[in-house]
Amino acid sequence: MSLQAHLESVIRRWLQATQLTVSGGPWVKACQDERFGHFQTNVAMPAGKSLKKNPRILAQELAQWFAADRDLAQVTIAGPGFVNFTFTPDAIARSLAALSADPQLGVAPALTVKKIVLDFSAPNVAKEMHVGHIRSTVQGEALARLLTAQGHTVIRDNHLGDWGTQFGKIILGYRRAGSPPLTVDGAMAEMERLYQETHRACEADPALLEAARLELVKLQQGDADSVALWQKFRALSQAAFDQIYARLGVRFDYTLAESFYNPWLNEVVDDLLAKGIAREDKGAVVVYFDEPELREHPFLIRKSDGASLYATTDLATIRYRVAEFHADALVYVTDGRQQLHFKQLFATARRWGYPQELEHVWFGAITGSDHKPLKTRDGTPVKLRNLLDEAEARAAKILREKRADIDDAKLREIARVIGSGALKYADQAQNRNLDYVFDWDRMLAFDGNTAPYLLNAYVRTRSILRKAPPSAAGATAAAPFLLREPAEQDLARKLLAFGDAVQTAAAEYRSHHVCNYLFELAALFHRFFEHCPVLKADGDELQASRLRLCQLTGDILKRGLWLLGIETVEEM
Repeated sequence: MSLQAHLESVIRRWLQATQLTVSGGPWVKACQDERFGHFQTNVAMPAGKSLKKNPRILAQELAQWFAADRDLAQVTIAGPGFVNFTFTPDAIARSLAALSADPQLGVAPALTVKKIVLDFSAPNVAKEMHVGHIRSTVQGEALARLLTAQGHTVIRDNHLGDWGTQFGKIILGYRRAGSPPLTVDGAMAEMERLYQETHRACEADPALLEAARLELVKLQQGDADSVALWQKFRALSQAAFDQIYARLGVRFDYTLAESFYNPWLNEVVDDLLAKGIAREDKGAVVVYFDEPELREHPFLIRKSDGASLYATTDLATIRYRVAEFHADALVYVTDGRQQLHFKQLFATARRWGYPQELEHVWFGAITGSDHKPLKTRDGTPVKLRNLLDEAEARAAKILREKRADIDDAKLREIARVIGSGALKYADQAQNRNLDYVFDWDRMLAFDGNTAPYLLNAYVRTRSILRKAPPSAAGATAAAPFLLREPAEQDLARKLLAFGDAVQTAAAEYRSHHVCNYLFELAALFHRFFEHCPVLKADGDELQASRLRLCQLTGDILKRGLWLLGIETVEEM
């Protein structure tokens, strides 16, 4: 249990023992100014408000609960009812020793573990993955790792877009082009080209548009040749997606695409009609809402021509995931433009009888310096494979300038880790709801809140350990922590907060909390390195203690980066 978690636990016991009912929490936070203490709580203020009692009196009562806690050097009351806590160096050292021996590095299971279906990435078949897919893919993978670390059972499902009107145009375009051979390497670009050309031609020629519609009808009716082509396009697309996922270190448990749910769509609509949740309106089937924010936004689940929509498929998906996976929570990682859709979907699902946790984890856009969506010079979205290639090439160039002696194979491997890591970290380093400006120079910089900065800190911890005398190796593992300098104590307290950062990130579905933590940890480690000699420490015991601090810092940096989907290297 971390220091913060210990305080939180005692405060909750105090609330229970005194029969105080206060909603909210957690109640303990790190002090912004450490002159006042290490941690602070304001729980006495909402408690005082609910009881109509002076919060300072409640704060004093709470402080008395900690009077016998020998791990606390000081408990003080401040302002209208804040309680500040300062731990003794011995308590910090003992907690650090326990953390060092913990295989989970302080990451404790959630109080309530769940079975969570995590829906992320979800590109469209026959279209190349582009820059717009990186956020859902990278953040979805990080959330899967964070939630698993908290003890949840996470089912990763890639809900591919593999059905709809575009396939009539793709099939028509392919046949008009003479059914050219398609290979994995060039298939995506060729299918996308054929679709775009056919789409433009259909806009100019109503006869072609009708021909595309007939191709779609043949596919929907199960025409053998049409289905074979659709399956071919899907297989080639999956192979191309898998190449990208392998480069990003992303995996899925299931890839249940839109077409998987086709057999149940009419059944879903009929059930919603039978239960009075949906009703017919001018031949279409619609769900209307009483909720003020949705009253003007009816949910169309079947068109007047009998066609189903994304809404229909998504409702069938909820029913399947609950019935087959026994999910406690369904989490969708998509961009913010789909907020209204998910509000409608969740409201319908709840009326349909699904009380499970339904969460839309939405994110902002990636923009250029003009704050417009990032595109190439010809106005098309940047392809994700090209983005990864450029990230690695730029990282290789920076490395070559810093290390002229490094061999080519090692340079390529380190550049791969740095380039991919820089992209992933930049995408997660701020609140996901915000747009962010894509800037190569900033994300690949070796200073500031970047992946290269964190990777460099990790490499420094390992470099110090490699340079330590062989005689120190055995002593380091069991050495007591001697936290004599402020820089050591600050680093130690930050190390103890790793589990808290992971817990917050998982609970809020926001991986930037781990990014912020790792950046602060790396900065404190660099300060420790500057102020506290390790290899030239004054005495073997102090050297062993500081080597152990380096070891633990490196372990937590590596684990934290892994939770973000970022690999590490042992040298740079």
